[in-house]
Amino acid sequence: MTQKLLKALLLALLPLYSTSAFAENTEREIFLMDNPDSTVQTQAVKPDSLMQVQALRPDSTVQTQPEKKDFKYWAKAIASRVKITAYMQGGYTAVFYPGNKSANTNTFDFKRAILMVGVDITKHFYAYFMHDFKSGDVQEYYLEYRPCKEINVRIGQSKKQLTIENPMSPTVVEGITMSQSVADLCGARYDNPSGREMGIMIYGDLFHDKLRYYLELLNGCRINQFDNNTQKDVVAKLEYRPIPNFLISASGQKGFANNTEGATIRSDRYAVGAEWKSKKDGSDYYKNRCAFVRAEVLGGRDGDNHSFGAYIAATVPVYKRFDVVGLVDYYNRDTDLGLKQTNLMAGAQYWFYKKCRLQAQYIYNIRSQQMALGNSHSIMAQLQVAF
Repeated sequence: MTQKLLKALLLALLPLYSTSAFAENTEREIFLMDNPDSTVQTQAVKPDSLMQVQALRPDSTVQTQPEKKDFKYWAKAIASRVKITAYMQGGYTAVFYPGNKSANTNTFDFKRAILMVGVDITKHFYAYFMHDFKSGDVQEYYLEYRPCKEINVRIGQSKKQLTIENPMSPTVVEGITMSQSVADLCGARYDNPSGREMGIMIYGDLFHDKLRYYLELLNGCRINQFDNNTQKDVVAKLEYRPIPNFLISASGQKGFANNTEGATIRSDRYAVGAEWKSKKDGSDYYKNRCAFVRAEVLGGRDGDNHSFGAYIAATVPVYKRFDVVGLVDYYNRDTDLGLKQTNLMAGAQYWFYKKCRLQAQYIYNIRSQQMALGNSHSIMAQLQVAF
């Protein structure tokens, strides 16, 4: 009677474990009950998983439960996908004109107070937002689709990929101010000093990351505005790295702009340049600093006006977190009129924590006779805090 009851119980439990190793051993036990003279030897059940252990030990306290999706769960999930960073730059600037002392200026200034939020929406979708509390403007906002490293698509407002320097963050550029030719030709000439525009960008890395390309279709006007003409600007850029710490760049723009009279004119640009770093990975400016040199030649055409510029910048670490920096920056805003200015900058910077630094610079401005103001001397200091 006992053997029949045990057999019935095992047959009732068998469907629950029909795909497991336990089911195979159970069937073997039933076979032995029905065939006591069989030569088949009984083997001990060897569970292969926690589920089988729990099945064999119904009184066990070990149980698997689905993760509770409460507030802590969702907070952790969101925090793992969202990155918030910020930086501020403020300091002091004094400009002296030996031939025109009434034009001298000196002031404390606060250049930027930036908040940035990046969100990994999914594996392939990314969103980014940047706000400048100093100007009160939203600087960047875009959505990216990243199916693979060879092709990525960005829709929104961001820095245009013209020249090497323009897309660089002010937190790593050696000068307290941008090179004058880069600033003017990338937007300042048309009241767009941030060098950003609205549009669509396609970019990616090719040939084992040696070649990076950018292709942009842009409005060609100030940030946070609708296009002010019916034309679009096209920007293309190629960056080639024959070795990891050496970059060669070529970029250009074919576009249109509205002049001061409101007429739509051609606005074309070109830039070629190179950058060398003493280390393969020189992105850590606090613990793994390196020497670097960057140089570019660039020019533009706005209607019948032609412009030309060139600069070379260098940074050399000299002691612990202390660097010396230098810049030679030439720009002819109108080659017909000869509106030439050369800036000679020498300075030092101290990185006191990660991307936090203290900068001090002296600039000698040499202007052509056609310029309204004569030569001048500038002293600039800036504190940068980033996290």
